[in-house]
Amino acid sequence: MALKEDLYYKSPIFIQNILTSIYGKKLMHERYGVRYEQKLMQLREKDRSLDYRVEQLERLNAFLLFVQQHTPYYRELFRQLDMKLPLTSLDQLALIPVLEKETLRQQNDEFMSEVDAPVRGRTGGTSGKSLQVAFMREDIQERMAHLDYFKEQHGFYGGMPRASFTGRTLTAVDQKKPIFWRMNRPLNQLLLSIFHMKEENFPAYIEELNRFRPVALDGTPTAMVEIARYLLKNKIRLDFKIVAIFPTSETVTEEMRSILEEAFVAPVFDQYGSSEGAPIISECTHRKLHLHHETGIIEPYGPDGEVVVTCFTTRGTPLIRYRIGDRMTLSHETCGCGLNGPVIASIDGRGTSFIVSEKRGKVFEGDITTIARELPNSVLRLQVEQYAFNRVTLRYIPDNQRFHPKHEKILLNEMRKLLGPDMLITLESVEQVKQEPNGKTLIIKQSMK
Repeated sequence: MALKEDLYYKSPIFIQNILTSIYGKKLMHERYGVRYEQKLMQLREKDRSLDYRVEQLERLNAFLLFVQQHTPYYRELFRQLDMKLPLTSLDQLALIPVLEKETLRQQNDEFMSEVDAPVRGRTGGTSGKSLQVAFMREDIQERMAHLDYFKEQHGFYGGMPRASFTGRTLTAVDQKKPIFWRMNRPLNQLLLSIFHMKEENFPAYIEELNRFRPVALDGTPTAMVEIARYLLKNKIRLDFKIVAIFPTSETVTEEMRSILEEAFVAPVFDQYGSSEGAPIISECTHRKLHLHHETGIIEPYGPDGEVVVTCFTTRGTPLIRYRIGDRMTLSHETCGCGLNGPVIASIDGRGTSFIVSEKRGKVFEGDITTIARELPNSVLRLQVEQYAFNRVTLRYIPDNQRFHPKHEKILLNEMRKLLGPDMLITLESVEQVKQEPNGKTLIIKQSMK
């Protein structure tokens, strides 16, 4: 792998584009095929008047019977539990104990099903230890069908040009030319590096977007917001029309949504999944989040809104009642859009995205983002870094035309309301919030030893 990367980075940019497209062709073979076509057609023609719980129970039982037969860990666990399959109700899923990430790491091999699951992925965790997961091609293709069906509801169809803001390392560190993107021609996809999101580079990004004219944007929302702020600040409008923006991998705050929609003159439709393979959630035309119930089950877990997930499209590395570390607000409401899956009131962020306060307990990312609401749009961005249980730094980027020194006092008071009077809070005005090594810009950064 290191040799291939070295060859890529030493090649001219036009060769890098060719190599990117070759890799894109490989992804096409994995993601698109007979199962993809079948599932996409089924989703388009589905009778949405039926009770989704009937289908969910059928899919759950098929999944449990599969893992009992093919997965060493669950074969032994079901034997110990004396599991009687098939289940007669969804409530019986609670008979299976919650799966912790550390169990999955320590016994990773035991979770690998004895089937052909050639698509491998890796994900990190709080311990820093890499976790490997495997997918069957049919499961990957089914997931892609659900994601593409979601995008079709908002006017984007396969083959249309799209621009993706990606954390993949596309360019060499010492690249001199301001060409921070590569082309994946098989998927008609412009890949834009999020590692060069500096104001002096934004004109080059905008020029390339105007040249490529994508129908949709997707990828890391904090990167898209950086360009959106630049567009608004300089009163720039793109030369083309976007039908939708599909953020991935990060929590989208209402402030971020507002900035993106104003700058790109296009609606934002959120989605949720994970590298481990959680059930898919997507936003409908009525701006409601729906669980794609054919892909799994989400259950509440604990007092802080945390959830556990069971995903039917993870047969290579099955996940049953998996404590994925995410927080959601579940809902019993219905939606008039026509989709019949459960409604998710909100996706509240990663379980690790919180500040720990001795007085207040866990204060989550969504709460932190609200503190600037007391100001007259005078703060462009916030980041809170925690160094100890009683010490944090609040970094903020002021709008120099609107920010007043008294606004610091407001920020400090709002932080004390959230974190308690005993928290030592340092305010730091910055021109830019530093990116992490993966290119993301965090709202909450944990640096406690």
